[in-house]
Amino acid sequence: MRAQSLAEQAYQAIREGIATGLFDAGERVTERGLAARLNVSPTPIREAIRRLEQEGLIERVSARQLRVVEHSPDALRELMLTSAALRAMEARFATRKITDDALDRMAALVDTLATEHDRTDSDYLRIAREFDLEIEKAADNPTLRGIIGSLSVVGHERRTRSVVSMRTHTEIGERRIQGHRDILAALRSRDADAVEQAFRRHATTGVELLLGDLD
Repeated sequence: MRAQSLAEQAYQAIREGIATGLFDAGERVTERGLAARLNVSPTPIREAIRRLEQEGLIERVSARQLRVVEHSPDALRELMLTSAALRAMEARFATRKITDDALDRMAALVDTLATEHDRTDSDYLRIAREFDLEIEKAADNPTLRGIIGSLSVVGHERRTRSVVSMRTHTEIGERRIQGHRDILAALRSRDADAVEQAFRRHATTGVELLLGDLD
């Protein structure tokens, strides 16, 4: 049980490192180096790497050396659009479950994004994440959430650049705020179709914002 637990922890830690940019795309790593970095034995690292290879996040370049996969712009866009569609489905599931208190908290978060212009880039990302978390908690679908998590390959650096773009081009930021308001209005109406459509539209435009510099 302990070995399984350590393997799961190692998998989550490495995967999170890839998603947040702790490990760069194309970076070469070794089992021994990862074990030392995470302060565990090589055994759970091997199991974690096996799963990451199956997911296409790490590839083996030699008997002892591995590399963090660098996705092409098209492959990355497809992964993120798939995630956007699944997150929209998750929002649909949340429609009938989410409480009025949660919706009020989400409304306050959107107002904060719209009015507090001196916030940092990290503040913006945190507040937007809190908005999404209310939907995830209400949906309460661990299986779907696990699939969505497996598609998360965009790190903190690229997300921060998208916030910078919104600051530079205020019309983009205003559209993002309106997208949050559209989702919130659909949730308040308890219209699952409208929620899914609003969330998918918002998430899809977010993908293009995140990947705009690849074109």
